[in-house]
Amino acid sequence: MVNKIFSKFQNIINKSGLGKKGILAFDLGSYSIKIAEVQIIKDEPILTNFIQGRTYKNVIINGIIKDFQYLLSNIKNILDVFKGNIKVVNLSLPYDLVIFDSFKSSYIPNEEEIKTKINNEIPYNIKDVYYSYYIIPKKDFYQIFYLVAKKEIIDQYEIFIKTLEYQANNIDADFINLHNLIEAIYGEKTKIIVDWGDSKIKLFFCEKVPLYSRELFNLGIKNLRKDIIKNLKVDIDTAEALIVNPERDNYSEVKKIYKNYIEEILDELETTIKFVTGKFNLTIENIFLVGGGANIPNISEIFNDSLKINTQIIDLKKLIKFSDNFDPDYIKIVSTQGAIAVATAMRDFI
Repeated sequence: MVNKIFSKFQNIINKSGLGKKGILAFDLGSYSIKIAEVQIIKDEPILTNFIQGRTYKNVIINGIIKDFQYLLSNIKNILDVFKGNIKVVNLSLPYDLVIFDSFKSSYIPNEEEIKTKINNEIPYNIKDVYYSYYIIPKKDFYQIFYLVAKKEIIDQYEIFIKTLEYQANNIDADFINLHNLIEAIYGEKTKIIVDWGDSKIKLFFCEKVPLYSRELFNLGIKNLRKDIIKNLKVDIDTAEALIVNPERDNYSEVKKIYKNYIEEILDELETTIKFVTGKFNLTIENIFLVGGGANIPNISEIFNDSLKINTQIIDLKKLIKFSDNFDPDYIKIVSTQGAIAVATAMRDFI
């Protein structure tokens, strides 16, 4: 399991004992905001609440807060409906805001050597970033993976949490949280995490640790929505409904639009799989789908049939109990669109 990343926030956990009663987790996207609450009840983590709401337009772009006050208003409105009990916050950083890479060494380098190497490879001064690394022994060398985020971005999110009158417990990369969650449920597997968002799809190839990532731009759900609106001459609400239920109102053209959209994604994914498995000498055992695209009808079966790789949605119930107020149908929404938020909330308990 990958170590917790940003030591600054880990020190806060150790010193203050935050998170013992539970964690509130924020997943702040450009299209939607997800919040999950995990409480410790009788020494067991229970998912007690989850909510998602639309992000106000242009307040977050590629993970960067563009309008601090407007985002505050956005979150406060969602929290007013949420009515949570926890004030301690974990936050997932989107992949856009971190640099994740690696380098090889014939020996185990010391801290200063790693710091110097990272400083030489990133476009920022090492003094201006938070960084973490882990060393993986290979047959004839050591692979040093590192994760970097700019201090000014992390600090802005910390100030944001404090302005909400909450306490910042940890800020970490979303794909690290997802990787650790999946590993806690399914064990160490060579896998691809497909984070199928509104604006783009992010692919994370993981073994014992994340190894490689790629973003598929212009293939997010919004592109499917645009095609449906353009070709069927329908409004956005109808398009949203057709994405979830393509059989609705007998729109025969929806199947064709869907087919072209999914085929393009499968082509990109198949090409990427060939490249990554060749480069890292991997055999992919599983594909895990998260995000809004994971709710496309029969999408796991379509991936299974096309790629011949076991594809599934994360079964959160194997790791965490849901409180009794969760509707069974809503649990699938939490397991797909809310997977990052839940992984972020569970970070300190796995």
